[in-house]
Amino acid sequence: MDLSKNLPRQEIKYKVFYKDLGKLYAWLFNAKFNKNFDNRNVNSLYYDTPNLDFAADNISGDSKRIKIRARWYSKFNENIFDSFSKENQSFNIEVKRKKNNLSDKIILSNFFFDTKNTLIERRIFINDKVYFEISKHPELFKLMIRDIIFVGYEREYYENFISSKIRLTIDKNLVCSNNQSFFNFEKSLISKNYVIVELKFSQDSFQLVKKIFNNFPFRQVRSSKYLYALSNYQRFSY
Repeated sequence: MDLSKNLPRQEIKYKVFYKDLGKLYAWLFNAKFNKNFDNRNVNSLYYDTPNLDFAADNISGDSKRIKIRARWYSKFNENIFDSFSKENQSFNIEVKRKKNNLSDKIILSNFFFDTKNTLIERRIFINDKVYFEISKHPELFKLMIRDIIFVGYEREYYENFISSKIRLTIDKNLVCSNNQSFFNFEKSLISKNYVIVELKFSQDSFQLVKKIFNNFPFRQVRSSKYLYALSNYQRFSY
């Protein structure tokens, strides 16, 4: 799983407050960003070690770090608990890797359920699938991990008219639930007054991105939805 064996991309993130959304959408229109996909919910169960080593690496700004998650998608108005356990729901087991300013996403497995299950039954199966998939990789198989927290949000998708290699997403209504409360149908709203904007582009588009975003009216921030969610339940601020 050497990062250099894949085509890495760069991601830049921004926190935009709801009061400034009009300014954001006006800028997207002028910069020729078009909506290229219907809104949908992005849902993830994040995994970490008992000591939360992945989270610690992120907080400390470690130049090489990973996240492991089970991810599924649903309609933006669909109940997240229903989408998790419903018939024919598809899941990805993913490793998100970051090295300095570059990142990539490896899908270890994609699978779906042909029957409806209880939340607990599905959790057990997905956990077993995650452990099985990471056991195939020497860099991962020694990790002792467990599902830590759920994060979900509504995502809007945009693509630049000049280059399809330059994409931007807007994530709204971030919610989270720890691994106990999720299975008791409880969730908390994270983003009460802001959205997260993510700019994603390949390295060969860097100069074009620099030109397009020369007058972008928002400041870049470090942003991790996993850490936003964890801070709701752990004793640290993010």
